[in-house]
Amino acid sequence: MAMHIGRFSIDTQGQTVRSFALLSNISNEFVFTGPTLWNPTLTTDQLGFHGVAILKYGSQLTNSNLNQGYTNPIYPTDTPMYGVITIDFYLISYNQDNVFLPDKSYAHMSGTVGNFTVSYSTEDVGFWNADFTPVTGTNGEPIPEQPYLGPGTITPDDPVPYVDPTDPIFDFTITDIQESFQLSDAYGTGTAYVAQAEVIVTNADVSNPCGVTLTFTNQTNTEFFEMRNTEDPNLSTLKYKLSFNGTIIDPGDLVDWVGFVNSTYTKGVYVTQIQEHDVDTLVEGTYSDTIIVTLTPKDTV
Repeated sequence: MAMHIGRFSIDTQGQTVRSFALLSNISNEFVFTGPTLWNPTLTTDQLGFHGVAILKYGSQLTNSNLNQGYTNPIYPTDTPMYGVITIDFYLISYNQDNVFLPDKSYAHMSGTVGNFTVSYSTEDVGFWNADFTPVTGTNGEPIPEQPYLGPGTITPDDPVPYVDPTDPIFDFTITDIQESFQLSDAYGTGTAYVAQAEVIVTNADVSNPCGVTLTFTNQTNTEFFEMRNTEDPNLSTLKYKLSFNGTIIDPGDLVDWVGFVNSTYTKGVYVTQIQEHDVDTLVEGTYSDTIIVTLTPKDTV
């Protein structure tokens, strides 16, 4: 069971940062009492929670446990990051979500969230040796202590929803496959368009963009892509590479494609790095190859 208690958003304005430090007075542990799966009619079972920070950078999510009264690393540390970085704060239960009963009330017995401050380091050194600078606001001044929770004392302004978790659905196809292309377009660093990858995303959390990893392989399991003569596959082959999403690809390479919400996404697949002298030595004829593309959802939850 997870309860979201706040979000801290940082825009580095093009600056590269490497580590974040959190100074916080959040309690080590929170205790609630109420009915459970084991004792559904009692209200005295104790259920423990602890605070965590989830840093999101691009498609990467990193978990950091929070401890009371210490300056703690917000992971990942010593990792170059720039642009928009969000840090979400949660209370996470020690028990599985099915231990809690829907539509029941739970009493808060102990544990306080308090305030926090965030600092950052740009130095390429280990976390504990780095010099940290307070995160500044739009006025350029250090941001003072921030409360984890908004106003409200007894009940949250908005109730915490209790719903089963859902996963995004990816419908993946390769479309617009070209039956032929001009070899000279793919000489050297040139590229020749050969197909389009299409992903239709549904059931995604619009506040938490998701992503996939594509794996490109060939049928012959060789360490390079090669086109074979369709009449005599034993003749010399034409080696090449693929280009997708700005990445040059050999068989077996993985390429991330991220930033999805509920929509349709397309990107072109290209042939590249054909050597002209290899073409000159080929027997005249038709050459082809079959590429296998596998989609794997990234673990972004």
